[in-house]
Amino acid sequence: MVGAAARLGEVEPRERAGAQTGRKYEYQYERTARASLDLLVDSCKQVCVYCDWHDDYVAEVGDSPTRYVFHQVKGRSTSQGPWSFSEFFGVRKKKSVVQSKTSPTAKLDAIVPRMLLHKTNFGVNCAGLVFVTNAGLDSSLSGFLDAIAKVGAENDLPKEEQVAFQHLVRAYVSASPPLVPSAAALFQCLSMVKVFTDQGQLENAEAGILEIANLAVEFSEIDLRQRQAKQIARELVSQVRGKVAHSTTVVPASEDHLKRDKGIVTADLLNNLSLSVQAYEQLKAGASHETVKTLSRLHRYCVSHAMELHLVQICEFKTRWDVWRTVERHFIGTADFLLLERKASDVIKANLKIEDVIAEAKDIAAQFASITATPLTPECVLGLIFSLAAQSEAPPGAQFAIGAR
Repeated sequence: MVGAAARLGEVEPRERAGAQTGRKYEYQYERTARASLDLLVDSCKQVCVYCDWHDDYVAEVGDSPTRYVFHQVKGRSTSQGPWSFSEFFGVRKKKSVVQSKTSPTAKLDAIVPRMLLHKTNFGVNCAGLVFVTNAGLDSSLSGFLDAIAKVGAENDLPKEEQVAFQHLVRAYVSASPPLVPSAAALFQCLSMVKVFTDQGQLENAEAGILEIANLAVEFSEIDLRQRQAKQIARELVSQVRGKVAHSTTVVPASEDHLKRDKGIVTADLLNNLSLSVQAYEQLKAGASHETVKTLSRLHRYCVSHAMELHLVQICEFKTRWDVWRTVERHFIGTADFLLLERKASDVIKANLKIEDVIAEAKDIAAQFASITATPLTPECVLGLIFSLAAQSEAPPGAQFAIGAR
């Protein structure tokens, strides 16, 4: 069952459909675009999202050597109702304990049979199997999956679910070629399966775009208007569509080549969100959940004040300020903190040259040096000054030219 741990670019996909038209395909592109935004969330540990390569999308996760989580996305109209056991597994759910004389036949185009191919192809590099849908599951299917999730081995399943499981095993083992080699292998694979229901909108295209637009607001400009956010959402979906349409990748393909052809990485998202990749990397380690929003404002401020070339250095100041504030925020008095912010704000309003700004930062740092255990350095104060400048959108005349200190 377990392969030789192949990489994603080393195995030819079963099919290469390319970009398709129709609302169900657009739904798949929207879910992929939505998943790509998780690249900006550190807790997700995603490094790339591959579009329509071995599955509807594949998330590359973890530190090197990375692994893959395969996502099968299927939209379903309301009139079709929830997904049934037979639609999911390709075999009807057996309830009778009496075993049939002949092995049941599994439909190989059902959801789980297609998932099992990834475990065969990629072995331990397959980190997960995920089904994403806008619909729900019927009770017989959800009950069976819940039972699988709760026990550690197939023999621990409740009697009714054990009958259904053994029926599945017979169907999958007798397939040509076998989908699994044994009951233990099937149980291991099913334990990896996750199902996300009620995801996105199939029958309302506008609602699908709005969901992504709302996330764009969270990760981008703090003052994005809805029209702008929707445009960004459409651009993200269009980017996915373009990656799906690419059909000339030659296998075996290097990791870098496959990413260029079929993948979406952090840099692609930041380009759509008008953010600096270097600055994002500088800031995200030391900032809070508001990192990307803050960076967006800072980036915009630097561009409008002809300081884009110095953005990384400015972000270093900002990071130092964030670290100092995180450590000392519980120990500095409110009055002192407000006074510190007011002095930094006064520097912005004074439209000083950069050498004078640096001198003021040194004076402010010296004034507040003794009130906290962690010294407030001039670099921290410069980080505070630029943070406030970005937030307040200082007038165009306040153009600092960062030079040697």
